[in-house]
Amino acid sequence: MRVALLTCLLPTLAIAGPRLNEIQALGSHNSYHLAPPKELLDTLKAFNKDANEWNYSHPALSAQLDLGVRQFELDIFSDEKGGLFANPLGLKLAGLKGTKLPPHDPDGLLKKPGIKVLHVQDVDCWSNSPLLTGGLTEMLAWSDKHPRHLPVMILMECKDQPEPPLPTKPETFTRDRLLALEKEILSVIPANRILRPDDVRGNSPTLREAVVQKGWPDVDTLRGKFLFCLDNTDAIRSRYLEGNPSLEGRVMFVSAPKPEDPCAAWFKCNDPVREFDDIQRLVKAGFLVRTRSNVNKPDDKMRDKAFASGAQWVSSDYFTAGPDRVAFPDDRTVRGNPLSDKKDARVDP
Repeated sequence: MRVALLTCLLPTLAIAGPRLNEIQALGSHNSYHLAPPKELLDTLKAFNKDANEWNYSHPALSAQLDLGVRQFELDIFSDEKGGLFANPLGLKLAGLKGTKLPPHDPDGLLKKPGIKVLHVQDVDCWSNSPLLTGGLTEMLAWSDKHPRHLPVMILMECKDQPEPPLPTKPETFTRDRLLALEKEILSVIPANRILRPDDVRGNSPTLREAVVQKGWPDVDTLRGKFLFCLDNTDAIRSRYLEGNPSLEGRVMFVSAPKPEDPCAAWFKCNDPVREFDDIQRLVKAGFLVRTRSNVNKPDDKMRDKAFASGAQWVSSDYFTAGPDRVAFPDDRTVRGNPLSDKKDARVDP
């Protein structure tokens, strides 16, 4: 009788797992980035004193997932006809000096129509995933092999500004092109594998009300899924919110103008030192936040502030093995959020 009674009570005594806002995970900054060839970098330094900041390369996206990275950052450019970024100025500059470079696009991917992933047109344009669809396909294939992984957040920065005197002028991310971006995402990642704003809002009047009053889903219900966030906080964000202020029907979350806005759910706060108090207020209110652990070089103070802030995603350039590796205690890539009741939870990445 006692055993039967205890068995009946077990479900009520079980401790619920953490929600999405109650964990903290590591991410990568400019996740796609490959350094320009050394020969070209030497040429570029003559034109741009900061060009050495581009001298870093990250492993393939699937390799980063193997390392426990659960947040990615992709800089994207529209290229409806294809070929807009196929002949960068950097190659011509190197040619003028007689420098022989390895092939820039040996498979001709940049000639194909579709969203491109790169840092700066014409000069810092080497990528481990030049096509957005290619990068997403690689990540989905990894996900299919590891169906119990934590939800993977993919941060999208839409770039459409010219960079004088560089000759390549990007296409403007109009509202139609932003919706085309959604279609491109959905052409690879099935809708049922994406956590969308509508999924969080449910029957609440606004996304913000759902987050503040009901909270985020449990992590275990989101395993094997992706969520997409729009990095832009300028006119591109405004266009994306046109006609859907609570992100009705949309694929991506946005960094809201204010915590009171109907679309408020996730925020980009890249400076955990200067924005430390703001990040903590947002996290304690139930919102998600992405921050960074460094800018251009290792920064212990920035890393420690990022960890202590409670931001759910901490993006770093130093996530691989080495003396500057950024990781949580016990070399973990995910943990219970230090500002939540689940701070002591051990979460499987």
